[in-house]
Amino acid sequence: MKKILILHTGGTFGMVKMQPGEILAPSQMQARITAHVPELEKIARIDFKAPFNLDSGNVQPRHWQELAGLIYHNLDSYDGFVIIHGTDALSYTAAALSFMLPNLPKPVILTGSQRPLSEIRTDARANLINAVELATYAIPEVCIFFGTRLLRGNRAVKISTIDYGAFESPNFPPLAEVGLDVHIANGQLLRPAGPPELKTAVSDRVLTLSFFPGLQPDYLRCLFYTQVQAVVIRGLGLGNLSVQEKSFVPLIEDLTGAGKVVTITSQSRHGKVDLSRYENGKLIAAAGAIGAGDMTVEAAIVKLMHLLGQYPEDISEVRQQFCRSIAGEISEQIVL
Repeated sequence: MKKILILHTGGTFGMVKMQPGEILAPSQMQARITAHVPELEKIARIDFKAPFNLDSGNVQPRHWQELAGLIYHNLDSYDGFVIIHGTDALSYTAAALSFMLPNLPKPVILTGSQRPLSEIRTDARANLINAVELATYAIPEVCIFFGTRLLRGNRAVKISTIDYGAFESPNFPPLAEVGLDVHIANGQLLRPAGPPELKTAVSDRVLTLSFFPGLQPDYLRCLFYTQVQAVVIRGLGLGNLSVQEKSFVPLIEDLTGAGKVVTITSQSRHGKVDLSRYENGKLIAAAGAIGAGDMTVEAAIVKLMHLLGQYPEDISEVRQQFCRSIAGEISEQIVL
């Protein structure tokens, strides 16, 4: 029987009736969870850890680092890992772990729920059972399981606060579908290209903002007086920003000239940023901005945090690496 480590970090899952900040001993955690979901012990041998107990809105990069370290240092002891996590920041944690754990040889599956396990119509029980079962498969990726689908972690976004199908992968197909049977899309899975690594250095010098018609670019010149090293602008459609009245071209030129990275994502979930399609995009690219392709906003933000941590003194390398797939977060290399 496979051996799985479950890491409980808090969130709506709520099966253990913990107060904010309270940490249970692993034996207490295991007893409470298996009392609600005894089927787990029929799927695998389960161990539990509770590294922290937080609403996911309180999760910080140091918590990503803690989780990555726990997983890396236990790779030889377990066949897979399941992380119970609050849903609001789930996509960010999944993206961070995918970048911090390159060449991951075993599944790391994050899950959560819209309703606590103690409620009658909860989704927590099914999500946990399926996440644990999928963690016994040969799926060497960081994933999110929710509803009936297993999604690549750095491709997933939360789309609903009320539906049980709370996550989707706008630009990449599911890695598995769970119904009467489990169907794994083996052709979509990443494969390790070398030994596993742990890369936890991360920077918080990233800012994101949304463009809208009428946004005054001069309001953003305060960025020159901050420690921000990378700016993610959520543009329109294919990455469109104003280049005539209230043009963003001078601002982008000045930001990149000051050694800051400017990337353009899209407010449209489906599709990709293509700065070569229209004149606006060409002018934005010529000013120094980088289109994010079909990366999610969440993945683009966390990827920049990761790259700035890895290359704190080399913005040119950050720009180059941002354009390449590190963990399957982008479909094709971006041309600078």
